[in-house]
Amino acid sequence: MAEADTQQSAEAEQAQDQCRALTEDGERCSRPAQEDGFCYQHDESDPTVSDSQAVEDEQDEAAQDDERESQAQSRELGTADMTGEEKTDPDEVDADVDTDHDEIAGVLAVRRTVQSTAGELIGREFDAVSEISPTDDGWRAVVEVVERRAVPDTQDIVGRYEIELDESATVHGYRRLDRYRRGDTTSFE
Repeated sequence: MAEADTQQSAEAEQAQDQCRALTEDGERCSRPAQEDGFCYQHDESDPTVSDSQAVEDEQDEAAQDDERESQAQSRELGTADMTGEEKTDPDEVDADVDTDHDEIAGVLAVRRTVQSTAGELIGREFDAVSEISPTDDGWRAVVEVVERRAVPDTQDIVGRYEIELDESATVHGYRRLDRYRRGDTTSFE
């Protein structure tokens, strides 16, 4: 697509550099244009100047305006390529951002505990961990287990369970929050 844009730009520049007048054969004059768009031999009053050429020029200009507007809209929507000013240089990014590695390690420990024990604890096939959050007494995890397999799997019955853990990721209890068909996501949207 970049080649097509480059080619169109080159053709547009060439058309602007070429005289707007038509010769007696009906062909466009091949002489270079001056500032007024005509060569040294032609001007606007020349009877060979084509009105259709002026219409074509206006259409080309309108198409270029539409293209510019489209590019501006894609920039606003974030779909256009970033310019050099918009890109972030990794060397300029603050490396001093405070990250609580202990909390991340705690979440990972809770996740491992929940993954390894949820299926056995609940007595069903473990499917996923959908939430882990800290509480005043430790941790709260929400897991999903398959309560009944079906074909197709979008008809599986999945149970969502809340598991309570202390600060050292020891399980203290669990309870079922709800059940749903795997393909039915409307209750979560």
